[in-house]
Amino acid sequence: METGINNILNKLTESEGVIGVLIADEHGLCLGARGIAKASSAGFIASIAAHAKELTELKSDANDTEDTPTISVDYGNR
Repeated sequence: METGINNILNKLTESEGVIGVLIADEHGLCLGARGIAKASSAGFIASIAAHAKELTELKSDANDTEDTPTISVDYGNR
C-alpha cells in the first residue's frame, strides 16, 4: 500500500501548478505528504472533506453515484 500511495503522491506533485499534496484517511491520519503540505494538517483537511462529502450527498440524493470530494487549497501568490 505504501508504494501505491507514494506513486500517487509523486504523480500529483509532478502536475503543473501543484506545490503540495496531502493524503489522509477518514480519521485524519496522514498517509503521505509532499511539497508544502504539512502532515499536521491532515486532521483539519479530513474534517473539511467529511463536511464536503455531506454537502455532495445532499446534492446528489437522486443519484446513485458516490462522489469523493477533492480539497484544493489556494495559497495565494506563493
